[in-house]
Amino acid sequence: MSLIHLSRHFEKKGWEPLFMIRNYQAGVSLAKKHNIKKLVIIEENISVDDEVREINNHIKAKNVNVVFFEITERKITKYKGLMDNVLKCCISFDGFVPDDFRLVVNWDVDSDKLFCKGKYPKTKFLLGPEYVVLPVEFDAGRIKKRIYRSKPQRLLIAMGGADELNITRRVVEYLVKNRPDLEVNIIIGSGYEYKDDLERFLAGASVKYQVKHNITNMFEEYMGCDLAIGAGGLTSYELVATRTPAILIAAYEHQIARCNYFAQRGFVKYLGYRGFDVNDLIKSLDGPFLIAGESIIRVEEIRESVDELLKGHRN
Repeated sequence: MSLIHLSRHFEKKGWEPLFMIRNYQAGVSLAKKHNIKKLVIIEENISVDDEVREINNHIKAKNVNVVFFEITERKITKYKGLMDNVLKCCISFDGFVPDDFRLVVNWDVDSDKLFCKGKYPKTKFLLGPEYVVLPVEFDAGRIKKRIYRSKPQRLLIAMGGADELNITRRVVEYLVKNRPDLEVNIIIGSGYEYKDDLERFLAGASVKYQVKHNITNMFEEYMGCDLAIGAGGLTSYELVATRTPAILIAAYEHQIARCNYFAQRGFVKYLGYRGFDVNDLIKSLDGPFLIAGESIIRVEEIRESVDELLKGHRN
């Protein structure tokens, strides 16, 4: 999803993005949902050596200038033999980067500790939460002019695409009992398995609600609420970037540091890992919240860095 968002930023400046993915259902469905037109699907269980050959073939056939990797199931260092005439870039979360990659992006809050940058004198690193890839629809002008109610009325709940722990249901139960005055907008993703049960529960509750499935443009959802409850994944970055008053619950261990980082800066209230104190939740609903000033996100710097590095690479 991050690379889909990133491609839109490049398209705005006249670049032509081409995608290559293995043939797994989640990836193919995502590409279809977001109308990715130039897509190469390769065999799911293809060897890394054969995958490198496929990549090189398309570099030649399509006259590709830049390859941008985001590999999560294996190390990028396994991809040996990539052509030298392209600029190689990656989003890396494990710290293992080939020597000839010239741009590395990681938006984790502690990413600076992950890479031994001295080993890569020719590589540019964009590290830290300001380099998260936001959807191109995020409008900095509208965010800057955002107006807030003194008392929250519209609540957004967005706990991520799957929410295997069904934190959404637990939050909704407490809200129905304690704050039936709130208008609740619940966003569930394609992997959420409890939709029918959630709607049955809400049908008998005295609360105004909407359940929305598979939203492709979350910007309007953030801008339309007074307060949000979310998980600590990409949603947390988007809440901070849109200056949305927010309460976070970490669904996975790797989200804890991120939630703490934003909470320590006062941008969000953090309730805990996979659970929360009911009293803390209820008390947090009315704030106060410290709204982030100017946007901390600098996604445009990724594209600008590619432009700059590509000039040097051609020379």
